[in-house]
Amino acid sequence: MNTRNRFDRTDSLERGARAQKKFIRAAYARGWRVAGPIHRQDMDEHWDVRIEKGAEKFRVDIKAMKRIARADERAQDEWVWVELHGVRAHDRGWLLDGKAELIAFETQNSFLLVPRANLAARISDWVDSQTIVDSPERAQYKVYQRAGRVDKIALIETQRLKEIQWAEWNTEAS
Repeated sequence: MNTRNRFDRTDSLERGARAQKKFIRAAYARGWRVAGPIHRQDMDEHWDVRIEKGAEKFRVDIKAMKRIARADERAQDEWVWVELHGVRAHDRGWLLDGKAELIAFETQNSFLLVPRANLAARISDWVDSQTIVDSPERAQYKVYQRAGRVDKIALIETQRLKEIQWAEWNTEAS
């Protein structure tokens, strides 16, 4: 069960839970069996569900649509946040340290399923890791780090993910 962190003063937790339910419905609709993590695997190993169909098995980290800045009124699906370093000092984040084979990025009408390893391999081509910015609006293909925090994130255009996607699951009918 996810709990609200001290920085979430909006509806991030609820959006994440809705995206997880939406993804699970989409997986079932495609004939996948779904199981959740045990104990702290979701936090420590950075994955939300395991999907299985026949010989195929994947751990999936589900990413809900996000705002660009916390003050933004609505979440959007033109850009996705990619975590380059986690919020804990020893945690390199879901991209580099995660155990998920797939990352499921929510859009308005689908989930883009991207192999985590493919995204990790491409991130240095897409993000200028030497440029650190101090506002989320300036984080497009640059590293955003909040004052006094160890986490590092960058914005990537959702369209870019289509270059490396494993599948796209339409959710309009799910």
